[in-house]
Amino acid sequence: MSILSWNCQGLGRTQGLTIQRLWEFRRLHFPEIMFLMETKNCRDVLVDLQVWLGYDRVFTVNPIGLSGGLALFWKNTIKLDIKYADKNIIDMHVQFGEFCFFLSCIYGEPAHDGKSIVWESLSRIGVNRKEQWCMVGDFNEILNNKEKLGGPLRAEASFRPFGDMLSGCGMEELEASDNRFTWSAFGNKAWLKMFPGSNQKFLEKRGSDHRPVLLKLRALQESYKGQFRFDKKFLFQPMVRKKILEVWNGGSTGSVNRNVAKRLRDCRGVLGRWKKSRIFKARDIIHLLEQKLEWYESRNFPCWHAMKIIKKELYKAYREDEMFWQQRSRERWLRLGDRNSKFFHASVKSNRSRRLLSKIRDRNGIEHWSEAAKAQVAVDYFSDLFKSSNPPSFQPLFHDMVPRKKSGGQFSVSKPLARQVLMA
Repeated sequence: MSILSWNCQGLGRTQGLTIQRLWEFRRLHFPEIMFLMETKNCRDVLVDLQVWLGYDRVFTVNPIGLSGGLALFWKNTIKLDIKYADKNIIDMHVQFGEFCFFLSCIYGEPAHDGKSIVWESLSRIGVNRKEQWCMVGDFNEILNNKEKLGGPLRAEASFRPFGDMLSGCGMEELEASDNRFTWSAFGNKAWLKMFPGSNQKFLEKRGSDHRPVLLKLRALQESYKGQFRFDKKFLFQPMVRKKILEVWNGGSTGSVNRNVAKRLRDCRGVLGRWKKSRIFKARDIIHLLEQKLEWYESRNFPCWHAMKIIKKELYKAYREDEMFWQQRSRERWLRLGDRNSKFFHASVKSNRSRRLLSKIRDRNGIEHWSEAAKAQVAVDYFSDLFKSSNPPSFQPLFHDMVPRKKSGGQFSVSKPLARQVLMA
């Protein structure tokens, strides 16, 4: 399970990269829960965004004037119950498979005057909460001057309310990768015990001045591995035939005594790795511009003029790539839409995910969410369905049936048998 948190600083800005960045999250990560801050849009816009991104549910907090606004997207594979919400906090109970915990999505008050109100609200929530609990979001606060980047030093007393709130709620910081200058994810001891391998990753700062945070929860359930499908484009690549022959003949391992199933698995693996290494020209341009923008935004004193030019070029590249694939998808649908092709499978992938059995209810009305529990409910149901009651006699079952054969082993024939029947 994964949770993504991002201060997007508004949706749908002119020449902005926010929408393209959201689609990138959807394509690369597609987290079970996505929390957006500073949406600066009403619920109608966010509902349209929910449908476009492929999420099943959305909860919103409208902005105040032209600032603020929260949005929470989630899939049907989790059960989510909102407990409390305001312009800074969305507190909820989450059930993911057999795991249950509390989650607080937080947008810290940017102004100094309102910070203490947010910390007090969280402290009140945590007074009687001893269960597994996690906090994620943009707290807009630090614990000391060592975490401060630029500007005058602050008095040590100004950090105390934030530290007291974390201590009172029993929160500990999650392991993080990449640079960051603000707190983003915490968990209490019970939550860290449930997800001991969890970590947070700070993604590239593109589309907003804030880095997105990807929180990965290391659950016990095994992740789903996608099914390999042969791509027709493989037939027109000269290196593909060479790689298949090399793997089939055991050129790299020297093992030539493998059965057909093992050879096919090896071919599938080498084709999958080869396919991932191929990048279209349009994607190369986009990737290069993204790297340039990341380099400038990571500087202490970036060149704003250069960043503006790169953003315009990146926005243009996104649009051209989108138009190219829209046109190509229409052409391919006319030729391949009704065939058992990779394009057809990709077209119905969203509908297939909506038919996913996310939960099942047993005979006692209790809902089960984990894969093991759902399988056990199905096994118990069919075992009981086909289990014999061991009746003492089967005569009651044949009571209403008219016998065709009289007692004594003799048949009653009303007409003479045909000659063909007698000869047979």
